[in-house]
Amino acid sequence: MAVTSNDILNQAIQYIGDNQPPVTGQAPTFDSSPAGVAGAKFYTAVVQTIGRQFGWDFARNTFTLALSGNPATDPFLYEYLYPPAAIEIWQLKAAALTDQNNPLPINWQVANTLVNNVQTKVIQTNLQNAVAVMNNNPSESVWDPGFREAVVRLLASVMSMALAGKPDAAQSYLDSASQFTQSAEARGN
Repeated sequence: MAVTSNDILNQAIQYIGDNQPPVTGQAPTFDSSPAGVAGAKFYTAVVQTIGRQFGWDFARNTFTLALSGNPATDPFLYEYLYPPAAIEIWQLKAAALTDQNNPLPINWQVANTLVNNVQTKVIQTNLQNAVAVMNNNPSESVWDPGFREAVVRLLASVMSMALAGKPDAAQSYLDSASQFTQSAEARGN
């Protein structure tokens, strides 16, 4: 049986204790119980935060980058759109390596610019036809056991304060969830 976001959230709830009833639904639309609301606010940010902590091998994927349509800024020649599924880009490489045993390092940077009048995250480099090696946020069914445990424990930690803390502190934690999510998504490489 495949592991789901519901399984992860309910395991975190078990760690909290206090006889919390199980939550139904899947991220980001858990049920409307207090734990479901807290899970909906924190789940994605916790997964992204843990995903960025280490270069988890199970999350490794390659993606052919698409040009942004903008001219690159000096000193770079190409500007690519940051892949929407990427939690973090680890490296860029050529589509075809000339020497598999001695790949050359590629200089690149993450930036933001206007693409079709919308502020957009981009990758700038001198590499034509670039391929990104990245963490693509795979589904829970392929997570490494250590990654799963780290997500469950951090989720239990933040949810316990939001659910069982003093009422004003709990509300403050729930209100800060969107800042937590933005921080996880916006953290630079």
